[in-house]
Amino acid sequence: MVKEKTQKRKVTSAVTAVVAAAVILLTGTFAWQSISQTALNETTVTYVNPGGRLHDDFNGSNKDVYVENFSSYDTGGVPIFARVRLDEYMEIGKGAGLKAGGTGTNEATPVVAGTDINDVSTWTAHVPGTSVTEGAEGDFHTYWTWTMGGETVFLPTFNKNKDSLEADINGTFAGPDGDPATKEDRYGDYETYTAGQQITAGATYDADDNDIDEGGNGVENVNYTVNSETHTAKATQTATVLTMAEWKAQGAPVGPYWVYDTDGWAYWAQPILPGEATGLLLDGIELNEVIQDDWYYGINVVGQFSDGGDWGQAEGNGFYTDAASVPSADALELLNKALAEKIAVTVSSADGVTTVASGSTLQFSAAVTLAGETIANQNVSWTVSGNTSEDTTVDTDGLLTVGSDEAAGTLIIKATSKENIRVSGDMEITVNG
Repeated sequence: MVKEKTQKRKVTSAVTAVVAAAVILLTGTFAWQSISQTALNETTVTYVNPGGRLHDDFNGSNKDVYVENFSSYDTGGVPIFARVRLDEYMEIGKGAGLKAGGTGTNEATPVVAGTDINDVSTWTAHVPGTSVTEGAEGDFHTYWTWTMGGETVFLPTFNKNKDSLEADINGTFAGPDGDPATKEDRYGDYETYTAGQQITAGATYDADDNDIDEGGNGVENVNYTVNSETHTAKATQTATVLTMAEWKAQGAPVGPYWVYDTDGWAYWAQPILPGEATGLLLDGIELNEVIQDDWYYGINVVGQFSDGGDWGQAEGNGFYTDAASVPSADALELLNKALAEKIAVTVSSADGVTTVASGSTLQFSAAVTLAGETIANQNVSWTVSGNTSEDTTVDTDGLLTVGSDEAAGTLIIKATSKENIRVSGDMEITVNG
């Protein structure tokens, strides 16, 4: 399972998994889809993954969905932000679960009219507190009860290739046995980890200068490298899952919350620090009743990541990839508030000078950091206050000019982050007449 990253490859793998589970479906065991993750970093023109890895762990009964920041500070890693969407699909009837191109005939009826097992874009985004009532069979959650939130013990991913958009299964890239030959055997590779447990395997890293996910066509030591590493299992954070309305009613707190917007995107309400993982968005699923027919149930898990340098643009990138994914005003408020809790602006003067003479100039600079680390977007706006002279100004590059008639004893030089205008830093300077 060292390389399996192109969309074609991932869809093919999903088809194989469904066909293999078809017999099991008759006994009432459900199938699970882990098709893809979308990983974007909106601070560079290449939009490479800033270090986010979607974990999608499933052993046939236990189900954990969460996000890891696999970067590290010593390799230039930065805090990241994440959102995840869970899209559901279910069908009941003869041949349920068979996809186009497979063996046999699918005569099943979708629970939600107009949805298609072969097209995940038609699947229904899960939104807590709402009900899907289309179709003769009613709501998905007539059949299923979800357990959301909580924590687990995870093994940090071995897939550290920032070009890869593949979700991680149970904390390892090739399974605990490290054998690529078993990459299709998702359940067989599942392992329950204990805190402190160590696993040694090959960790995959990007080795080229592009942001292309080469998939099965990647060449070792050209597109990627593999290094033997030992990873130690540890606890995720503990998550509470809230609707957007609940989050706002609680005062819009920054912290370990998955906050569900009305469009189905769930946002992690604080930065994910390098080497850490969110709490669980989804913790388990339970079938409520025996279904007296063939049936299939799947969930497509999609994740998107940013390092906070930018949330994207309306033209269609980042968190704005299409009309259906545009963040709401509430979502942007959440992201910006989470960013502001950790972002800081520090103002300094050239050579640490703290006094300036009337009629002279002094250069200032600003450093914008997130959780103590420099972020990509260092753009700030400058202002000066406390002055009495109209000739006392500060330009867009932080150069202060003090009017010759300046009578103020002190001036306040302020830099405001253009990433988040609620965050600023300032410095007081003494004026010598």
